[in-house]
Amino acid sequence: MNEESKNISRRTFLAASALAVPAAASALSASSEVASSGALAAPAINKGKRRRNVLFISTDDMCNRLGCYGVPVKSPNLDRLAQSGVRFDHHYCQFPLCGPSRTSLMTGLAPDTTRCLDLNTDFRDTIPQTVTLSQLFQKNGYFTARSGKIYHYNNPSEIGTPGFDDRASWHQVSYPAGYDRTHDESLVTFYAAQERMYGGRMVQDYMRMQAQREKEMEAHWQDSGPKAPWRHGGGGPGGIRISQDGCTPLLPLSKNGDLGIAIAGHPSDGDDKIITDYLVAEAAICMMDEHRDEPWFIGAGFFRPHVPFIVPSKYFDLYQVEDIQVPPFNSSDLTTAPRIAYDSMDPNYGMTPQQHREAVRGYYAAISFVDAQVGRLVDALERLDLAKDTTIVFWADHGFMVGEHGQWEKMKLFEPSARVPFIMAGAGVTAAGRPCKRTSEHLNIYPTLTELCDLQGAPSNLQGRSLVPLLQNPDAAWDHPAITQVTRRNQSGATMGYSVRTERYRYTMWSGGADGEELYDYETDPHELKNLASDSSQSALKSRLRSRLEEIAGARGMKHSLAHA
Repeated sequence: MNEESKNISRRTFLAASALAVPAAASALSASSEVASSGALAAPAINKGKRRRNVLFISTDDMCNRLGCYGVPVKSPNLDRLAQSGVRFDHHYCQFPLCGPSRTSLMTGLAPDTTRCLDLNTDFRDTIPQTVTLSQLFQKNGYFTARSGKIYHYNNPSEIGTPGFDDRASWHQVSYPAGYDRTHDESLVTFYAAQERMYGGRMVQDYMRMQAQREKEMEAHWQDSGPKAPWRHGGGGPGGIRISQDGCTPLLPLSKNGDLGIAIAGHPSDGDDKIITDYLVAEAAICMMDEHRDEPWFIGAGFFRPHVPFIVPSKYFDLYQVEDIQVPPFNSSDLTTAPRIAYDSMDPNYGMTPQQHREAVRGYYAAISFVDAQVGRLVDALERLDLAKDTTIVFWADHGFMVGEHGQWEKMKLFEPSARVPFIMAGAGVTAAGRPCKRTSEHLNIYPTLTELCDLQGAPSNLQGRSLVPLLQNPDAAWDHPAITQVTRRNQSGATMGYSVRTERYRYTMWSGGADGEELYDYETDPHELKNLASDSSQSALKSRLRSRLEEIAGARGMKHSLAHA
């Protein structure tokens, strides 16, 4: 270990950089609060054989537009990670929406099993005894912690709070709020119509909810005796808000309201070091340093590239608007699939070609900023002499459409919405630098880490399968398709769409087929422009794929879901 590594102790870290204090304080001060809320007690240090750590990196709304996936987006650190590990080219989420997707990944159970199909359902209400992925690490003597977003957050409005966290999953947590949240949200440029944001009455409702929450919090602390200063959040450089407990009130919305679905962005004048995702990485690095002598599972959950695209201006400067290539659109793109497959029939939310390019530029800038933070995490592993003992997992909760089929964002069963970047590298990944063309899904992550880290006591009802054979040989025989589902609401209530993806085909059915079907051959039609579902020459193929879908999804609760949607 070099001298620099030796000097990154907790006290040195806190004393050396004022800009690091918010993240460090958030990482290091909350453990007692979290441990008392249901997490298992912190483990004793394992003095025996060194066990594999897990650096668990997530991003919000990131599609496969990365350099390592053949797209001209500047992502040198993720490209480097892919070159040192296995890049999965056909990896899919279970549900293209934050809450259900993250719950499914962390429990190893499909959305129909968790019954979490929206942003409001807590899996502890539906499957209260489940052992989450990080809880299994706890049971095996690991320290577990997260910084930023691993479970669902309403992004960006709940930045600086615990969001919809599962507190029993962690010994320690950090949830900073940076300059992008406290200052820049009032300065965004809207690329699409401002109707895409919550405004008017919904903002007023949000403010009333916040006032009520603050009143309840004050009553709570009046009853609980002396208050630790950090319990109401602290102020860092530039007014950065660092909250430490589950009672810290939401930060007020900017004049622009809740920007959670707004296609908007802003080149911030803030330095990297005061932006939320930098602080997320900083806290995770501090946790790795503090617990370097024991096995750990640490999640670093980045909030970008989710809208609004607010990152330092230098990342916008990486891209020239006139050079941005946007997905081509033809009016026929909106008739390829059944009407229910589309979120909006207004192509690209009515953006002009110039606005479309500016929006994509903002998205790319946000990706490049997240990439820089991933680089800091990976570099810290080397600096702390932890790289050889650490497995790195990089994933996104779901994809993000930037104009394919005239659509934006998620909640679709088209390829760019269901497909996500997924990379595994480091300890236990022997096929370094080799891409994997096999089809995989988020449900596979839990059993993969269970096997890779030799964990005992895994739940018997996990619905995925270990990817370890593909981490050793990405071309190994593998015949396990991915299932993605999504809800739709119409005048008659809710309905469900299910999609099965093999290496070559995707078959999708809506409402059990009553509202239509889709069938695409990616070998001949990579952009899903020809729906073969009504082609009689493909009826046998469609029947086989439908049977496969019904077999797999049925075992995960599909029939119940269709009956109660």
